[in-house]
Amino acid sequence: MELYLQLGHGMQNLAQELLGIWGKGNVIISPVNIQRDKLKRFAKKIRSCGGQVLFDPQMFYPKEGHEKLQAYDYWLPEGVSITSEDGYKTIDQELYRINQEIESSCIILPGIEMNEQLFTYGIKWMKESASYFLNKTEKPLLATLCLYPETIRNNEAIENLVERLKNMPVHGYYVIPHPSNNEYIISDPMWVVGMMKLLTCLKLMNKKVVVGYSNHQSLIYALAKVDAIASGTYMNTRSFVPSKFKSPKDDGIKNKSTWYYLPSAFCEYKAALLDVAFHRGFLDLFYSLGEFNNQYSDILFKGALPSSTNYNESNSFKHYLYCLKIQCDMLSLKTYKETYDTYEFMLQTAENQLKEIKKKGMSGQNRDFSPAIEVNRIAMCANDEDYGLKLRLDWDCGDVLI
Repeated sequence: MELYLQLGHGMQNLAQELLGIWGKGNVIISPVNIQRDKLKRFAKKIRSCGGQVLFDPQMFYPKEGHEKLQAYDYWLPEGVSITSEDGYKTIDQELYRINQEIESSCIILPGIEMNEQLFTYGIKWMKESASYFLNKTEKPLLATLCLYPETIRNNEAIENLVERLKNMPVHGYYVIPHPSNNEYIISDPMWVVGMMKLLTCLKLMNKKVVVGYSNHQSLIYALAKVDAIASGTYMNTRSFVPSKFKSPKDDGIKNKSTWYYLPSAFCEYKAALLDVAFHRGFLDLFYSLGEFNNQYSDILFKGALPSSTNYNESNSFKHYLYCLKIQCDMLSLKTYKETYDTYEFMLQTAENQLKEIKKKGMSGQNRDFSPAIEVNRIAMCANDEDYGLKLRLDWDCGDVLI
């Protein structure tokens, strides 16, 4: 499973730096975070670092889009339907120009946030867009599947959706899941079970699957053999936040605290808490061992008070994405059993470490991973019972090259 960079506020230079280190990678461009006339130049910079670009139209809410989205020419004037001939042709023609201009690796088709009542409407648009691009380009197509949390939790709705998608003429899907209760770390087991069911069914149809707006809880998707998760810096690039795309004024950048990700515990901590650990003599509990050790966070453990170091927001973001990429690589294994056993071991390690840290009175607060331990275990066991045999048999046959 790969890590894609989900472009967000202030991420352009960061993406270039990380890709320069990794030597390759994929960046999903967010039009709400970059102006139209800067797309080509930015895409060229990404390719010069060995990367590839994709463009996310972000038309989840076509009747109430963010003012920065409406500045793009593919956005329709009020009163024009996206499924009318004038509507979808206007959208597709401009999206085609953009994708040609930035030399995208594949084309992300636009899609609305859907519940079961909107399946017919959303899938109709999906088919019309796919038909247009198939006649225009040989680039692979990824259809956007943006789903309401109630839909993801509904077993029958997921089965209905998968059935409707069986003959969809696309190469894969760009899945945008609206989190249950708008949580960053999901504590709702039915939501995670539903996500695993959806992703597994899409992969068993031999489709490429990229899950956008993901964080470290999404590593469980490796058990469905998902091709990639996409993540970024601020929380609204790691968890789908609808207001970012439909509120004309709110960019969602509110929490300016600096955080530190401890990958072995799957948990984030406010960097200020590390001062307590330093004074109390257990700072070593938070050290990122082995391959997770990196230039961005190492300064916290050089013997000085953590808050007195130069560890800042930029370091925090780079450290998080650096570690998350390694964890994705660790779960890119040859067999289903190896992947399952590795993730199970990672969860057990995290649980043990979280217990040790909590004995010291420390927690990740609203980013604490403890609720996700049980939730993810439930989901991985349920998915194994339902699809484990099929995944074992198809593990080496389900790749779609894009």
